[in-house]
Amino acid sequence: MSDRPTLMVLRLVRYGFAGRADFLGPISLRIGRGECWAIVGPNGAGKSTLLRLLAGLLKPRSGEIEFEGKPLGRLTARDRARRIAFLPQQMSGDLDFRVDDLVLMGRYPHRSLALFESAEDHRIAEQAMARTQTLAFADRLITTLSGGEAQRVHLAAALAQQPALLLLDEPTASLDLQHQLAVFDILRGQAVGGGPTVVVVTHDVNLAARFCTHVLLLNDGKAVASGPPGDVLTPAVLEPVYGVTLTALAFPNDPARRWLVPRHDTRVTAP
Repeated sequence: MSDRPTLMVLRLVRYGFAGRADFLGPISLRIGRGECWAIVGPNGAGKSTLLRLLAGLLKPRSGEIEFEGKPLGRLTARDRARRIAFLPQQMSGDLDFRVDDLVLMGRYPHRSLALFESAEDHRIAEQAMARTQTLAFADRLITTLSGGEAQRVHLAAALAQQPALLLLDEPTASLDLQHQLAVFDILRGQAVGGGPTVVVVTHDVNLAARFCTHVLLLNDGKAVASGPPGDVLTPAVLEPVYGVTLTALAFPNDPARRWLVPRHDTRVTAP
């Protein structure tokens, strides 16, 4: 159990929809400030649904979600936007905005009745671009950027919100290896460096093992395991969930973490 101050607590949270009332849950979880959580699991496990519950975009069928000691459902949309940033899996690809203008949009929840951004808003946005290494193309249109560059711009806009909690749904999907590492390096640096707590949905268990402080493994809407990567991301825990045979290789200079490699005799179970 982490000794960090608590940011969010889930108590027996359940969620469902027509035809599948018990799709997700019960999920109980404690997320501490400064932690970097990965939510992993097979397709259809409920990862994105859980992330939307954490963002307050969905309401649980039962159970409780507390954020900063208060029921999440009692926060106004504006208060949620000030304290929680959510980066969905798919961002609009036809936003005809300059990069610096798009990042400044992250300041909107904090603006008062003023029509224009303040000098402080510009300073915070510039700082967010510096952290995500996007200052070099601040005056370019977002549509002229590569996928990796655009993803870092959207991340900069989320950081400009100065949230307490940053939620991301597969932020490295379709990115090359270099940009995958760059995005996760930024996320880990934010969480442990005094920035927002991070919760990220990812299919890459090795990125989770390398960069995250905690992991939640879901399967068929149920929590299989949660805790430090060295406890959750092991062949014994993952093989029954994914239906493959894995070999664990120790990280250099960090024996508590493992690379997970499918073996040549991998078993693939039918869906």
